[in-house]
Amino acid sequence: MNKKSLLILAFSFNLFAVSASASEVSEMWKRIYQRSIHLDQKLAVMQNLVEQDDPNLVPTLMEALSNLILESKNVRSATDKENWIQLCRLIINALGTYKATEAAPLLYQCFEATDNPVLKSEALTVLGKIRGTDFTERITLLLRNLNLNPGENAVSSEIIAYGCINALEKLKGNAAYKQVFFASQGWYSKRVKDRAFQAIQVMSDDPTDVLAEIIRESEPEIKVQALNAGIASNAPVEKKVALAVQALEQGLYEQTIDVRAQAQYGALRSAAIAALIDLRSNSLASIEPLRLAIERNYDINERLNAVLALGINGTDEATRVLTVFLDQQNQRQASGTHEPDSRFTIALIRALGMTKNPLARPVLQAVEFSNYTPALIRISKEALQQIDQR
Repeated sequence: MNKKSLLILAFSFNLFAVSASASEVSEMWKRIYQRSIHLDQKLAVMQNLVEQDDPNLVPTLMEALSNLILESKNVRSATDKENWIQLCRLIINALGTYKATEAAPLLYQCFEATDNPVLKSEALTVLGKIRGTDFTERITLLLRNLNLNPGENAVSSEIIAYGCINALEKLKGNAAYKQVFFASQGWYSKRVKDRAFQAIQVMSDDPTDVLAEIIRESEPEIKVQALNAGIASNAPVEKKVALAVQALEQGLYEQTIDVRAQAQYGALRSAAIAALIDLRSNSLASIEPLRLAIERNYDINERLNAVLALGINGTDEATRVLTVFLDQQNQRQASGTHEPDSRFTIALIRALGMTKNPLARPVLQAVEFSNYTPALIRISKEALQQIDQR
């Protein structure tokens, strides 16, 4: 069929379409497409075909895409290649609109058949849209490889990664979440990283198991972001607390001489302690790492927040840790060793008051007889009142 014949047929068909039913219109365009020879003709007809918004056309669209994939190696000229790409894109997006799950294998074949990154990305995106779960593992592996190495053409790799992220957002799964998370922290442009960050917000209500694995295995900067992602998720509070405790332990027990890494581990500890405070944690597992954070005294703000976290914890075990530290301060003060900065002592007193735990009463009472200033003694009496009001 030449172009002139196609135009005459299309004009005649438009007159017919005025009175025909939707199914008859679709059938006519289907026949015209099947009679078309050249790719530009097929593209023009397909644009009219998909406009019919007829889900019954899915088998026709799949057949058309299958034939295009088979013919892909025979497409030579630049014009034909462009028409082939646009025709595939048109069909792929129509299959996505119709949620044609049965088309998943064809979509992946189209992804493999083309070297055009935009078509590859759209094929992946639609695979997610139609829930082509049989291809989740392959797409996850593809994104993993892209995360590790952009290859020779970073621009093309970004476009394909964007499609992977779109697909995995819908396909979900722990392994998929992990790679989309790494994409949000990876080498990509802001647009791709922002898209990945957006995707992980909806991929899992409780990603804490995956994030715990990332915290164990990754560099300190990534550990901080993994903790933040877990705290921002919809996971149960106890799972968030467990993640914060793990992060705090990592920040305490990992040793390095790298100054930058040391600062990142400090940020990890601070974020973990802040999370325990915000979550109002009374976890027994948090007590020992909080005690260590106080004892090691890496940073005054970190130390004061660890004291506050123990005060919020309020358990007998947490209260005993605080009493030990305040007793040490009392002994130093009574022996004449005056500290120029009283913030730590004040934090301990106030935290013990917060616990409202009777175990704190003796050490708070001792403050009055330990040679402190009247202002500090007044703070200790206020803390005792909190306990008495329990």
